[in-house]
Amino acid sequence: MKEFKNGFFSDKLTLPEELKEATINKNWGQVDAICERLIVPTGLLFQYLSPYAGQKRIEFIISIRDSKNEWEEDGIWHDDGSRILAFSMGLNLNPDSIEGGQLLLRKKGEQEYSSIPPMEFGEIIVFKTGISNYEHMVKAVTKGHRIVMAGWCYDQ
Repeated sequence: MKEFKNGFFSDKLTLPEELKEATINKNWGQVDAICERLIVPTGLLFQYLSPYAGQKRIEFIISIRDSKNEWEEDGIWHDDGSRILAFSMGLNLNPDSIEGGQLLLRKKGEQEYSSIPPMEFGEIIVFKTGISNYEHMVKAVTKGHRIVMAGWCYDQ
């Protein structure tokens, strides 16, 4: 098992090729459906996260942040409430072309934080939530677009 350092750890997962193809084709409905299969109890992501969270349920969203959006702005610090753990899995095919979009993580009440740049396809960051006294935010994307599967682990 990976060790949480500063409230998080990163890893690389081998995701289905069909997920990469759906992302390339911007077929967001298919991306969502494939990700849904990853979080069922027999799914790759559920199985991967179980030793860390012992969860009974995972929820997720596909988050696409784009510099072309007039409303794109810095996020706010938040802690994801009563969720056991949270994760952010990169679906970016060319993360070097993205500016901004960093995931910031810190212990509540502290000024120092860890900054994680946009991740490549299959890279995952697993991080602690408010239950463990951590919070996070995502910076505005200023160039390109950032695609992640963001999610939360629950014990009920």
